[in-house]
Formats: sequence, C-alpha cells, structure tokens
Amino acid sequence: MRNAFNLYYITIVKGVRQFTTYRTNIFAGVTSALFMLGVRYALWMALFGTGNGGDSTLIETITYFVVMDILMVWTTSTFSEYIGKDIHSGDISIALTRPCSYHFQLLMGLHSKAVVSTFISSLPIFIAATVFIGILPPVSALNFSIFILAAIMGGIIYILIDLIISYSAFWLMGFWYIRLYKGALFILFGGTVLPLWFYPDWLRTVSDVLPFQFSLFIPMEIYLGRIRGGDIATPLVMQVFWIALLFALERFVWSRVQYKIVVQGG
Repeated sequence: MRNAFNLYYITIVKGVRQFTTYRTNIFAGVTSALFMLGVRYALWMALFGTGNGGDSTLIETITYFVVMDILMVWTTSTFSEYIGKDIHSGDISIALTRPCSYHFQLLMGLHSKAVVSTFISSLPIFIAATVFIGILPPVSALNFSIFILAAIMGGIIYILIDLIISYSAFWLMGFWYIRLYKGALFILFGGTVLPLWFYPDWLRTVSDVLPFQFSLFIPMEIYLGRIRGGDIATPLVMQVFWIALLFALERFVWSRVQYKIVVQGG
C-alpha cells in the first residue's frame, strides 16, 4: 500500500512538472478559463433577461456551472484516449505487465491532469466568480457533507461508464470518436452543458432512467438545495445501485477484453 502511494505521488509530481515547464501553458490556461467564464455569464444573463429562466435564478445557474467545473476536473475521465493510444502504439502490452494494475495507471494519469487543471482552470474560475459575480454557498453543512458523498459516488459512476465505453477500442481499433459519443451522452442526459431542470418533461423522464445524471447533475442539485431533507435518500440509493450494476458490467467486459488484445505498431 505504501509503495502504491509513493508511486501515486511521484506520478502526480511528474505530471505537474511536465506541464509547468512552459509558463505560457499556465498563462494560456488561466486566461482561457476566465474568458469562458465571462462568455458563459454573458450568455446566461441574456437568457434570463428574456424571462425564460424557469424556476431557477441566474446566480443559481452560474453557481451550478462554477462548482461543476471543479467536480468535472476530479470526477470525469478521458480513459478512451489513453486506452486507444496505448492500443495503437503497442504500449498496452507494456502497461499490462507493470507491477501496478492498468486501471491504477489510468487513475494516476487522470489525477495528475486534475491537479494541473485545478490550479490553471477551476480555481481561477471559482475565485473570479466568487469576487465578481457572487456564487451561492451550500445551503447547509449537512447538505454540503452529503454533496461530497454524492460527488464521490458520482465520480465512480462516471469512471465506470467511461471504462465500459472505452473498452470498445479493443474491438474497434480506434479511439478518437469513442470519447465524442461518450461526451454526447453526458451532454444530453447528464446535464453537463444544460441543467436538466430546463429540459422538457419527456426528455427529463428519459434522463431519470439512465445513469448519466447521477454523476454530476444530482450532486449539484444537492449542493444547491434543490434536493434536501427526506428526498436526498432516493438519489443516493440510486447512485449505489448504478455503481453496483456498472461495476459488475465493467468487470465482465474487462474479462472479455483481455482476449481481444491485439498490439498495433510499437
């Protein structure tokens, strides 16, 4: 266990050093993040100016996206890109023979990138939004604690879905379009671009029976107090259900994947 933590720490530090070698990377990351915050605020201010905000407010919606940006850095993954590149280059054969598991290697790469993204993107956005716009704090300490729990389970759901979809690269021998399909599913059913409370009833009903909203949207509703009290138990139970189901499915697909490994190149 100690060796695993040491390896994890070394990988994180290495990833940060690689990115910060060029200061222009930091400057570009911060400025682009602040620019996107300004664009997003202007667009939503224009929408709410038309009176089409429904039962939400401008500050509530901006808070939704600012806090979600932080969540997405740590809970969303791009494993399809890593797995696809490993298959295409032939590095998959080396990765599978290393002392630590392939999934642990993927997780280390994800968190290395998350540390960098937090400081050059999420943190500047959070500070700027807090100072110049004013985002909403959690409705209560209890809701915030439950939000953290829901966010962790939501991250597990996202990673499991990403892994299951990413494994298709072993059969398709391609990867660039896999992440596009995954992104489209989360955009449409997960509330990553438009909160689901703006959806028509029929589309919200479809989203309710799929796991995508439980990764980010449900934790954000808990943070904002749109789900509270006795109503919180149901989405948490559903998160546990989806984790169990997706984990079983991921293990099954991974067991079949190992018979489909074909090394290209390298």
